[in-house]
Amino acid sequence: MLQKNDDARLLVGDRIPDLFLPELRQWARRKQGYHFTRNEIDLFRVAAVSYADASRPSIAQSYRLLCALVDEDAESNALPVRKPSLTTFRRIVKSMPEEFVRYMRLGRMRRIRTFEFVSAAAVALDIKLV
Repeated sequence: MLQKNDDARLLVGDRIPDLFLPELRQWARRKQGYHFTRNEIDLFRVAAVSYADASRPSIAQSYRLLCALVDEDAESNALPVRKPSLTTFRRIVKSMPEEFVRYMRLGRMRRIRTFEFVSAAAVALDIKLV
Protein backbone atom coordinates (compact mmCIF):
# COMPACT_ATOMS: atom_id res chain seq x y z
CA MET A 1 0.00 0.00 0.00
CA LEU A 2 1.24 3.47 -0.80
CA GLN A 3 2.22 5.55 2.17
CA LYS A 4 1.02 9.09 2.73
CA ASN A 5 2.74 11.54 0.36
CA ASP A 6 4.24 8.64 -1.61
CA ASP A 7 2.18 8.50 -4.79
CA ALA A 8 4.48 6.26 -6.81
CA ARG A 9 2.51 6.99 -9.98
CA LEU A 10 4.36 10.30 -10.13
CA LEU A 11 7.64 8.44 -10.65
CA VAL A 12 7.02 7.64 -14.30
CA GLY A 13 7.47 10.47 -16.71
CA ASP A 14 10.49 10.84 -18.94
CA ARG A 15 10.32 9.55 -22.49
CA ILE A 16 12.66 6.66 -23.18
CA PRO A 17 15.18 7.60 -25.90
CA ASP A 18 14.98 5.52 -29.09
CA LEU A 19 18.61 4.50 -28.59
CA PHE A 20 17.59 2.20 -25.72
CA LEU A 21 14.45 0.67 -27.21
CA PRO A 22 16.03 -2.36 -28.96
CA GLU A 23 17.92 -3.44 -25.83
CA LEU A 24 14.88 -2.84 -23.60
CA ARG A 25 12.67 -4.88 -25.90
CA GLN A 26 15.21 -7.69 -25.88
CA TRP A 27 15.27 -7.51 -22.05
CA ALA A 28 11.46 -7.65 -21.95
CA ARG A 29 11.40 -10.80 -24.10
CA ARG A 30 14.06 -12.61 -22.09
CA LYS A 31 12.74 -15.70 -20.35
CA GLN A 32 13.45 -15.98 -16.66
CA GLY A 33 12.95 -18.79 -14.18
CA TYR A 34 10.10 -17.04 -12.35
CA HIS A 35 6.96 -18.96 -11.43
CA PHE A 36 4.60 -16.39 -12.89
CA THR A 37 2.62 -16.16 -16.11
CA ARG A 38 4.06 -14.26 -19.05
CA ASN A 39 1.46 -11.49 -18.52
CA GLU A 40 2.42 -11.14 -14.86
CA ILE A 41 6.11 -10.89 -15.70
CA ASP A 42 5.35 -8.31 -18.39
CA LEU A 43 3.53 -6.20 -15.80
CA PHE A 44 6.42 -6.58 -13.34
CA ARG A 45 8.85 -5.38 -16.01
CA VAL A 46 6.67 -2.41 -16.89
CA ALA A 47 6.69 -1.39 -13.22
CA ALA A 48 10.46 -2.01 -13.04
CA VAL A 49 11.03 0.61 -15.73
CA SER A 50 9.66 3.23 -13.31
CA TYR A 51 12.91 2.74 -11.36
CA ALA A 52 14.82 4.24 -14.30
CA ASP A 53 13.59 7.78 -13.74
CA ALA A 54 15.41 11.06 -13.13
CA SER A 55 13.54 11.41 -9.82
CA ARG A 56 15.63 8.38 -8.74
CA PRO A 57 12.96 6.39 -6.90
CA SER A 58 14.03 3.51 -4.72
CA ILE A 59 13.28 -0.07 -5.73
CA ALA A 60 10.81 -0.15 -2.84
CA GLN A 61 8.93 2.83 -4.30
CA SER A 62 8.75 1.13 -7.69
CA TYR A 63 7.58 -2.04 -5.94
CA ARG A 64 4.79 -0.09 -4.23
CA LEU A 65 3.78 1.20 -7.66
CA LEU A 66 3.52 -2.39 -8.86
CA CYS A 67 1.51 -3.44 -5.80
CA ALA A 68 -0.87 -0.52 -6.30
CA LEU A 69 -1.39 -1.52 -9.94
CA VAL A 70 -2.03 -5.16 -8.97
CA ASP A 71 -4.46 -4.16 -6.21
CA GLU A 72 -6.31 -1.84 -8.57
CA ASP A 73 -6.49 -4.57 -11.19
CA ALA A 74 -7.77 -7.10 -8.63
CA GLU A 75 -10.81 -4.93 -7.94
CA SER A 76 -11.98 -5.18 -11.55
CA ASN A 77 -10.85 -8.68 -12.60
CA ALA A 78 -12.03 -12.08 -11.50
CA LEU A 79 -8.56 -13.56 -12.04
CA PRO A 80 -6.17 -11.42 -9.98
CA VAL A 81 -2.50 -11.00 -10.79
CA ARG A 82 -0.10 -12.38 -8.20
CA LYS A 83 2.47 -10.08 -6.64
CA PRO A 84 6.14 -10.96 -6.64
CA SER A 85 8.17 -10.65 -3.47
CA LEU A 86 10.29 -7.53 -3.11
CA THR A 87 13.37 -9.74 -3.64
CA THR A 88 12.01 -11.08 -6.93
CA PHE A 89 11.09 -7.59 -8.07
CA ARG A 90 14.57 -6.34 -7.12
CA ARG A 91 16.08 -9.07 -9.36
CA ILE A 92 13.88 -7.91 -12.24
CA VAL A 93 14.92 -4.28 -11.72
CA LYS A 94 18.60 -5.21 -11.48
CA SER A 95 18.32 -7.23 -14.71
CA MET A 96 17.48 -4.10 -16.73
CA PRO A 97 20.20 -2.85 -19.08
CA GLU A 98 22.64 -0.93 -16.86
CA GLU A 99 23.45 1.80 -19.38
CA PHE A 100 19.73 2.58 -19.78
CA VAL A 101 19.17 2.79 -16.02
CA ARG A 102 22.28 4.94 -15.51
CA TYR A 103 21.30 7.33 -18.30
CA MET A 104 17.68 7.68 -17.21
CA ARG A 105 18.50 8.11 -13.51
CA LEU A 106 21.65 10.23 -13.80
CA GLY A 107 22.18 11.32 -17.40
CA ARG A 108 20.00 14.41 -17.43
CA MET A 109 21.26 15.53 -14.06
CA ARG A 110 24.74 16.10 -15.48
CA ARG A 111 23.39 18.51 -18.09
CA ILE A 112 22.27 21.02 -15.49
CA ARG A 113 24.71 23.89 -15.23
CA THR A 114 25.80 25.06 -11.81
CA PHE A 115 24.42 28.53 -12.50
CA GLU A 116 20.98 27.11 -13.32
CA PHE A 117 20.96 25.05 -10.15
CA VAL A 118 22.09 27.95 -7.96
CA SER A 119 19.62 30.31 -9.61
CA ALA A 120 16.71 27.92 -9.10
CA ALA A 121 17.68 27.36 -5.47
CA ALA A 122 18.02 31.09 -4.87
CA VAL A 123 14.55 31.74 -6.27
CA ALA A 124 13.06 28.93 -4.18
CA LEU A 125 14.71 30.29 -1.04
CA ASP A 126 13.94 33.92 -1.96
CA ILE A 127 17.63 34.88 -1.88
CA LYS A 128 18.98 37.58 -4.20
CA LEU A 129 22.26 36.74 -5.86
CA VAL A 130 24.72 39.55 -6.49
